[in-house]
Amino acid sequence: MVLHAGEYTDCSMVGNLSTATVAPWKRLCKLVSNGYYQEALLAYSRAHASNLRPDAFTFPCLLKSCAALQDAPAVLQVHGHLAKSGFSSCPYTATALTSAYARLLRLGEACKVFDEMRERNVPCFNALIAGFSQCGKVREAMGVFRLLGKEGMLPDSVTVASVLPACRAMEQGKQLHGLVVKTGDCLDRYVATSLVTMYLDCGDSDGARRILELMVDKGVESYNAMASGLLRNGEDFIALGTVREMIFGSSEKPNETTLLVVLSACTSVLAPSLGKEVHCYVLKHAMDCSIKIRTALIDMYSKCGSLECAYQVFSAMDERNLVTWNTMISGFLIHEKLANALGLFHQLRSKGFSPDSITWNLMINGLAHHQKFAEVFSFFNKMRLEGVSGASLETMTSMLSACSAMSDIKHGKEIYCHVIRTMQHFEDDVFQTTVIDMFMSCGCDSYAGRVFEKDRRKSNDPALWNAMISGYGRCGKSSLALQTFNEMLEQQVHPNSATFLCALSACGHAGLVQKALHIYQMMESAYSINPTFEHLSVMVDLFCRAGKLSEAYGLLLKHTDPPASMWYSFLGACRNYSNVELGKIAATKLYDLDPSSTTPWVILSNIYAEQYRWGEVETLRKMMSDKHLIKAPAHTELV
Repeated sequence: MVLHAGEYTDCSMVGNLSTATVAPWKRLCKLVSNGYYQEALLAYSRAHASNLRPDAFTFPCLLKSCAALQDAPAVLQVHGHLAKSGFSSCPYTATALTSAYARLLRLGEACKVFDEMRERNVPCFNALIAGFSQCGKVREAMGVFRLLGKEGMLPDSVTVASVLPACRAMEQGKQLHGLVVKTGDCLDRYVATSLVTMYLDCGDSDGARRILELMVDKGVESYNAMASGLLRNGEDFIALGTVREMIFGSSEKPNETTLLVVLSACTSVLAPSLGKEVHCYVLKHAMDCSIKIRTALIDMYSKCGSLECAYQVFSAMDERNLVTWNTMISGFLIHEKLANALGLFHQLRSKGFSPDSITWNLMINGLAHHQKFAEVFSFFNKMRLEGVSGASLETMTSMLSACSAMSDIKHGKEIYCHVIRTMQHFEDDVFQTTVIDMFMSCGCDSYAGRVFEKDRRKSNDPALWNAMISGYGRCGKSSLALQTFNEMLEQQVHPNSATFLCALSACGHAGLVQKALHIYQMMESAYSINPTFEHLSVMVDLFCRAGKLSEAYGLLLKHTDPPASMWYSFLGACRNYSNVELGKIAATKLYDLDPSSTTPWVILSNIYAEQYRWGEVETLRKMMSDKHLIKAPAHTELV
């Protein structure tokens, strides 16, 4: 509790409160109006201890202080005091109490006070509407707004500005817009700014732009609302243009919110030069560089490739919060600096911070990305031992990937069951795809099939189908892989490049040359997907193993500059099937790709030798000698 005398030690602002009955309450109100909320609570606790009777303005000022400090226990205690003092029926006090509970998002208590009020006024409606809007309770906010009209009261500008954030449907927003035009409140800067936010939240950037242009008295908050809304809608460059318009086309100066919007846009569009301009602007104008601004600078520099600058900003900070530490850890992980991230993770404890769920999630995902699978499980267990909850679905997906890499079916099942028990969104396509891949990697295709059967009819994501096709192929069940591929096409799930690669690989495992050729041709003719070198490699390998060297050579000629690995595969097949002519072509091509390599000529020489064509062997070795190509002697290492 905060309302005990002697709890606060800074008494310089309070003075002697026992000299008069009225003066302490006037002084308390003055403290609140000047923003000295802690001192106001101390003043009240001393006056209360002196049995001074409060007046009608005492409790509203106290409640404003409690709400500003986000001190819920203090609000509850003040509520008890005002009830004992007989001020519960005072409309002014009841309105302030409703507002305090609403600002603390304790909407149950706010509604109870509101319902018990004998005389309601517009401000108490406004307080409750604002609380519901802030919590995203659209239906409740609109219900209170309608109740205001039923009780015969007219909304004021604050009412409209409070209810507009609750509008998620354009029709509702336009109706409220029409209302403020009728009442004349559309000229109010606060209302106009809320209209801008409403239109942007509904995805109507043009409507928001028209409101901004019609505003006579634009303030920095109006430009900030426009820029931040555009940023939420992914219109980063237009958001930057809005800030530029404010700086060069008005007398308004950017504040902290403006700079945060610009830095966020710079991060999204990867514009480090503009981010540096913001940094210089802050330094040049000697602005109070808050923790938020510095953290945003760290994030911008990290994601724009300037890790050194990010760490310089971090090192220069005298005061940091946990968000700052998490941002710097994330920056190191983005740049593959796992050791530095681990160092910061251990260092933040020595600075008095405890890792939260975000910190743990960052580290677990980072370790999984670097394939430190044992450490992944170690960190997760430590996280649970420290009582930190909130492992993200992304983290659980990373842990399943670790199980997949280690073929750890035991932990994989435990993680899958844990997610089903504790998370609502476990049917996420990425997570389900990872589950299927984990089961397939562990050889449990029947488990993978059960997961797939539950989800496939609800998902149009080809990745889910790809995991099944690829998994069946790896498990040697090519017929099931191709059956799944056919079912995918029947359900009109559009295959991607990876789908065809999985299907071709399944054909390769089973030696199904004609089926593979049909799928390969379908990829281009029916789905307009250009074959990659991976597709080409599978087909060439399949033709070579089947002895169809002419078809393999024809496929190689259709593509420009196939990599050397394909020509080596083709040359090896020429040796296996004693095809001298095509072997000579392959060796010549490989020589063109790497003139210093002797391997192609050695393989061609072996092809000649296996057919007893010793003359060609001698000619070939002389040619190698003339070109100063010396075959390295064979050797072995005994372990």
